[in-house]
This record gives sequence, C-alpha cells and structure tokens, in this order.
Amino acid sequence: KARVLVLTQRAAELHDKLPPKQAADTSKLVLSPMPGLVVSMDVAPGQLVREGEVVCVLEAMKMQNIIRAERDGTVKAVNAKAGDPVAADEILVEFG
Repeated sequence: KARVLVLTQRAAELHDKLPPKQAADTSKLVLSPMPGLVVSMDVAPGQLVREGEVVCVLEAMKMQNIIRAERDGTVKAVNAKAGDPVAADEILVEFG
C-alpha cells in the first residue's frame, strides 16, 4: 500500500510550507487498545497508580484483556465504567 497525495501546483507549494505534524502527547492517558466492553474499572479519581498495576479489564471477542498502567501517576479522571462499550483508542483513564 502507498499513500498518494494529489495537489494542484499552488496547493503543493503551500503544503511544503506547512510545519510537520506533532504527535499527540498520550503519556498521561490510558487508551483502549481495541473495541470492547469494560468488565471492571479498578481505579478511581485521586488514586495513586504504579506502573504495571491493573487499571481495568476489557472484554473483546469473548476474551478478557487486562489493561495495565504504563507509568506511575495519580488518576485525574475515569472516563468509563463497568458495562460501557468502548472504541479502539478511546480514553479510559487520565493521569494528573
């Protein structure tokens, strides 16, 4: 597969002057790695979480997947609860 961008000459000139896109900083987020159903949410706002600690459990294709914290931090917000359907890359937990 190849990505092709077809532009007019003027659009190509302007496109070359655009700054490169910066990747979004997701270091303070726990994202859903796949679409599924939240089986359990094991953290609460204000809770101190250590790297590797279980944050939640997702069910996808009849398999339960343990989602772990990738860093130490304090939970700022929990955006899903048990029973909620979630999409891939949906924010489950935010760290402060």
